[in-house]
Amino acid sequence: MRQRVAITGVAVVDERTPDVASWLADEAEARRLSRICQLTVAAGRRALADADLDAQGGLAVLVGTEFGDMVSTISFVDGYLSRGPGGLSALLFPHTVMNTMAATTAIAVSAKDLSLTLSALTVAGELAIARGAAAIRAGRVGACLAGGADEPAPLVMSALGEAGAAPELRAAGAGFVVLEALDGARARGARVLGEIVGAAWRAVPARPHRIGSTASSRAIAAALEEAGGHAAEVGRVYTSANGDGPREEWERALVDAALAPHRPPYQSPSVPAGRHSGLAAQSVASAASEAGDRLALVHAVARGGNQVAIVVRSASRAGATALIP
Repeated sequence: MRQRVAITGVAVVDERTPDVASWLADEAEARRLSRICQLTVAAGRRALADADLDAQGGLAVLVGTEFGDMVSTISFVDGYLSRGPGGLSALLFPHTVMNTMAATTAIAVSAKDLSLTLSALTVAGELAIARGAAAIRAGRVGACLAGGADEPAPLVMSALGEAGAAPELRAAGAGFVVLEALDGARARGARVLGEIVGAAWRAVPARPHRIGSTASSRAIAAALEEAGGHAAEVGRVYTSANGDGPREEWERALVDAALAPHRPPYQSPSVPAGRHSGLAAQSVASAASEAGDRLALVHAVARGGNQVAIVVRSASRAGATALIP
């Protein structure tokens, strides 16, 4: 039997968050972890605290990221290039792999179920949440931390600019939602913030690193179908705006065509300094709290055509008896 997916916790942290260190176990943990891993561990622990959930091993971790811990990777390579083998850092080495954020977070919160890292431009956080919801709906996991983490490396950003990449605004940060099977959330008396009722990821025809010419969205249609809803029920849309004007115009065209003739308001959680993959968690949480008696759509599309659509409804729309014991 397919499980319903409840949202029971959320946390987003970034460079402006004043108490990141308070969510680390001690100075030894802080010294061992890179900055992006510190942010990810802090976000994971805060989200679980918000959900009042003790992992006790039965927890999955899904992290979306654009480039992984490239800051540490570059520092590790620089050490070798400048000082030879003696310049290699044992502390930096574990952070040179793409899944370092998921691995350190899983260890920090004692999560022993599925651990998955998804690397994708623009849509990484939304994709991790959609995949987490699908895993719970299918009964493969009972609960998960799902979200994203990024830390832009100046060298990488400079190289992308010189190569003619789009002027996307990126920031450092991490964020998670806690997703649980509704039956499990009920059994432990959890506070439920909302419900993911549909999620889908598809490819829109587009050349690599380019926007597409079509405004047809199979992802939105599939997510709405899974939700048992229709376009007229969508009262708010949360987009993946990131400073790339042509890509944002394409995203709006995709959503407009999928929801036509309805035109719900659009908003994006981008911070002043830019966007990071963890902000997908903020979009989903905001959708749950602000949807009211309608559905909300969380949407992201990347140059090249990767697209994710997540349909969320609030606890009040689902009905108190449906979501809260």
